[in-house]
Amino acid sequence: MRFLKIFLWSNIPIALDAASWTGLTYKVLQTKPDLMMIALSFCFTWLFYTLDRVNFHASDLINNPERTNWYVAQTYLKTLMWCVAASILIFFVLYPVLIVPIFIAGVPCVLYAKKIKINGNMYSLKALPGMKVIIVACLWVVLTVIFPVLVLKMYGLKPAITNLCLMIGCFVMLQINTNDLRDIEGDAQEGVKSIAVLLGDKNARLFGLLLIALGVLFGWNLFNHLSLFIFSFFLIIRTLYYKKETDIYWQLPISIQGLIAYWILIPV
Repeated sequence: MRFLKIFLWSNIPIALDAASWTGLTYKVLQTKPDLMMIALSFCFTWLFYTLDRVNFHASDLINNPERTNWYVAQTYLKTLMWCVAASILIFFVLYPVLIVPIFIAGVPCVLYAKKIKINGNMYSLKALPGMKVIIVACLWVVLTVIFPVLVLKMYGLKPAITNLCLMIGCFVMLQINTNDLRDIEGDAQEGVKSIAVLLGDKNARLFGLLLIALGVLFGWNLFNHLSLFIFSFFLIIRTLYYKKETDIYWQLPISIQGLIAYWILIPV
């Protein structure tokens, strides 16, 4: 149990998740996977989530004090983060076409994870009402779909690319929304107005089912229909039966849903 917690807290599963969505993009585009782009997805996501955990909010102390204290104790993390950030800079040299979009995507990442002081008050993108799932999902779409497309210069596949962006966006929003069910109490106390807080547990789950339906709709012409139904069934079960009390057992299937999608979804 302790090992599973640390593995989840390490952000390796969620980084693998992003890398898997990038791999799925190459499947849809029917091109050879670019291992460097997949590595970029892994590194960028790990850095994004670790930065968010290290610069924790008051709600994190309420929602998961054990995890927050673990991050405080890992004094080496900031050094490791600088090393990963430095490795990401290598992509600027290898893929100059990504310099501007990486910068554009990187600014929201920093503003999401770190609070900024305006007129004596502290603000962060994470605290914007209902925007948490949208902001993070958009960042994932840029990283896992837009970046590979820019490198491949496959602009002629616009409908397929658009549908893939929308599908992955819906499923990532679902992933974040499911995690927010666990954090309703702490987020509400600290004024973090996530969709789960705004809608309440029951309606947030219904919102999750809507996201699944939209994800299947957008992916209908991209993937084998049976594989889509199997994947959506897994997501429906997770959305309906997730419980905070057994969160440790749900976290892995939540965190690696992109990896599961990679192995289940078969492009048309």
